[in-house]
Amino acid sequence: MLYKIFKLGEVFKVVFYKGDSDNKSDYIALADEEQNTEKLDNNLCRARSRIRELALCNDWSHFVTLSLNGEKIDRYDLDGYVKKLGQWINNYTKKYGVKLKYLLIPEQHKDGAWHMHGLMNDISPDSLNKNEHGYLDMPYYKDRFGYISLSPVKDGKRIASYITKYVAKALQATSIELCKHSFYHSRGLKGAELIHEDYAATIPDTVWTNDFVGIQFFDSQEELTKFITGMVTA
Repeated sequence: MLYKIFKLGEVFKVVFYKGDSDNKSDYIALADEEQNTEKLDNNLCRARSRIRELALCNDWSHFVTLSLNGEKIDRYDLDGYVKKLGQWINNYTKKYGVKLKYLLIPEQHKDGAWHMHGLMNDISPDSLNKNEHGYLDMPYYKDRFGYISLSPVKDGKRIASYITKYVAKALQATSIELCKHSFYHSRGLKGAELIHEDYAATIPDTVWTNDFVGIQFFDSQEELTKFITGMVTA
């Protein structure tokens, strides 16, 4: 049985392939989500799996919330906002001489208006200040769209786990076209790196499986090595 080891930042993922399938990516995504994810649409699973990968494989400096002020922009037009946000990002990078990286997930308020949560990196310090409440603010965004909240990322693995779990809840609750608007990210972000592949006689009992694949994550090289050594000697 083929298995592959992927490196996602400081995290490792082992995937066991039970057999041939034309849609392995779908089942890997399902396995990534563990216990109850089979109840979700496959598009949701793939989106959440990809978001987790991008969150883990890249460095992020800030967790952000992007709100919309109805006096500045139509809060109910996601396509319009995304188009204008893309132009704003281009202008921001030129103005401050940075290459802003982002991973953003749209979410609806109960009244149908939109906002976004996500991760950013390479934010210019010159574009930030503290508001009257002592929190980080970005006037360049605020003046164009509305309220923005920024919090420094202290633990990359923890924020990746948080945003992955949060995203599942947000995407399940939203009415957006999931296959088209589940998340947005900048170009050039790093993805999972295949570092090893081999064959195993069986899948260890500790590994979560479905009918097509098995998958398990490890937080360190030491944990991974112990797992592989135990699998080989079993």
